[in-house]
Amino acid sequence: MAAREYMKMDSTLLAIAELDSATQISPDFSEAYALKGQIWENRENYRKAIGQYSLAILHNPNLSNAYLRRAELHFKLKDHRDYVLNDVNEAIRLNPDNPELYALKAYYYAQTLNPKTLKPDYENAINAIGSAIYLSPDNATYLKERSQFKFKDGQRLSALADINRAIEKDSTDASLYYYRGLIRFMMNDYKSSLPDLSHAIDLNTSNYSYFQLRGNILYNLGRYERAYNDYSSTINLLFEEIAKTNKRLSSEDPLNLSLRQTLMLRGMSLVQDNKPYDGCEDFQRARQMGESKASNYIRKYCQ
Repeated sequence: MAAREYMKMDSTLLAIAELDSATQISPDFSEAYALKGQIWENRENYRKAIGQYSLAILHNPNLSNAYLRRAELHFKLKDHRDYVLNDVNEAIRLNPDNPELYALKAYYYAQTLNPKTLKPDYENAINAIGSAIYLSPDNATYLKERSQFKFKDGQRLSALADINRAIEKDSTDASLYYYRGLIRFMMNDYKSSLPDLSHAIDLNTSNYSYFQLRGNILYNLGRYERAYNDYSSTINLLFEEIAKTNKRLSSEDPLNLSLRQTLMLRGMSLVQDNKPYDGCEDFQRARQMGESKASNYIRKYCQ
């Protein structure tokens, strides 16, 4: 089809014209509508894209990918979640043995509110990812996702059981040890969480979140000098991430927030290690970055 060649050359207007001609000649040419949907989606005109995917589905109700693309656009536009979930269910109807579709459905449930509770719908997310696990029982990623949903739903012991199973399936994934350490940390089991974070760092030395969490664990264990070192590593890695953005970050940017919080924690590790004035520089830097609590710390420890 000539339209595909135009799309490869980034000549979208020519591609649309070609597809319009094709649908005038063959009004039931579902592939042409789907391609127009893809073009409008690439141009970030999501409403037009949804309209074209809808025409594609109208002329061929078995286009699984058209349902999935339309679901994602409804989600991006924050349309009612029934539009999203109905389309995913149609894709599942056409491909009932595809675990990725159930995982996608679980993601949409977790990212939308249950109309009865007005809270993220982790209950249905757990059920949906359970179907993916049933079809692919050795998939560590699905087990990790169910663990996360359970943890957020308050099912901490069950979440821990799932992440243990995930590690049995894949012992090389640093994020699994990090997440198990996080669960144990949130359960105040600091001694058990420490080896998990150390192993995660052994597998991946470039993730600032790993050093930050291990710093928090060490801080709570009273090992302030080691906590200081991990917070310093966190700050260095955060500076590297910020440099990659090549822009000035707002005070609400997650990287900015993590950096100033880590500065506060590093300063406090010095305070707890009986070096209060050594932490003042970190408190000052955190205040300059917009950390509201920093002024209290400066008044308390730096006067």
